Amino acid sequence: MKNKEVEMYDDIDDDDIEIIYDPKGFLEEAPGRKSSMRAMSFVALLASIMFGVISMLFATIETQQTGIFLTFGFLLAAFAPKALQKFAETRV
Repeated sequence: MKNKEVEMYDDIDDDDIEIIYDPKGFLEEAPGRKSSMRAMSFVALLASIMFGVISMLFATIETQQTGIFLTFGFLLAAFAPKALQKFAETRV
């Protein structure tokens, strides 16, 4: 059993390992591949922060309630799609 595992990884050389562990850039899934899902999540997070700050600055009952709904809505929009994407791309 152990020989099969060793044989399976014999064809990997140091050049392949460097390619696998290449550092990713900002908003990239893989080196050189931009991710629109990460960009959308980042924009939704910034919008959530903005609406949270605005709702705290204008502290009336109506604007606070609307601000809370908008803040949590954008927080949900920032994190839920990326988590769902991970589950959708998982190979079974």
